[in-house]
Amino acid sequence: MSLTENRVCRCFEVDVLRGFAIVLMVIFHFCYDLATFGWASFNTGQDIEWRIFRAIIVSSFLLAVGMSSYLAYHKHINVSKLANATCKLILVAVFLTISSVFMYPTTWVYFGIIHLIAVALPISVLFVRRPTISVIVGILVILLYSLGWLTMEPIWRWSVSNIGIPKKTVDLASLIPWIGVVLIGIFVMHKHMFSIKLPEHYIFKKLGMLGRHSLIIYLVHQPIMYGILLAIKSI
Repeated sequence: MSLTENRVCRCFEVDVLRGFAIVLMVIFHFCYDLATFGWASFNTGQDIEWRIFRAIIVSSFLLAVGMSSYLAYHKHINVSKLANATCKLILVAVFLTISSVFMYPTTWVYFGIIHLIAVALPISVLFVRRPTISVIVGILVILLYSLGWLTMEPIWRWSVSNIGIPKKTVDLASLIPWIGVVLIGIFVMHKHMFSIKLPEHYIFKKLGMLGRHSLIIYLVHQPIMYGILLAIKSI
C-alpha cells in the first residue's frame, strides 16, 4: 500500500515521484541516526540544508497525495474505499505514536507525516471536483502561513498546556501549511502538469515499485536501520 490509497487508478509517474521521496526519506533518516549515535556532527533538525532537504521530501509525498486523490476520486467518490484508506492510515498513525513514546519518551510523535496524510486525504476529496478552487486555497494557505497570518501555533500551545503533547517532537508535519501542497497536487493532476512520460528504465521501474509500497517501507526502514546501527555501536 502506498502513502495514499490508489489501487484502482494508478499513474506510473506518480509512483516514481513517491518512490523518489521514499529514497530521500531513507537517506534523511539514516543521516539522522548517524547524528543520534554521535557519528556525525550535523543537525538534521536545525541545519538549513537539512531543513530544505526535509521540505523537498514532505512536499514530494504530499504532492503525490493530492495527485493520487484526484486520480482515485474525481470521477466517483467511493465512500467505502475512502473510509477504508483513511482508517488504515489512522491505525498506522496511532501505531507510530505509541511506538515513538517508547523510543523517544520526551519527544514522541503526535502529528507526523502519516498523521497529516490521514487528515489530508479526506479533506482533499472535498476538492477533487473543484481543482481550481483547490489550487487557490492551497496557494492561499501557504502564502498566509509565510506571512505569519495563518498558523497552528495557538492550537499547539493549547495542546501542550492541556493535553500534554511534548514541546519538541522528532517528527512534525503541521496541517498548516502542508495541506496547501496536497491541494495544489489536485490541480497539478487535473491539468496534466505532471504528464512527464518517463521511459521504462530500470531505475524508474524500481522507484515506481518503491512508490507502490511506500507505506510498508515507511514503517520498517527506520527500525531496521536504527537496530543495525545500535548493534554496531554495541559491538
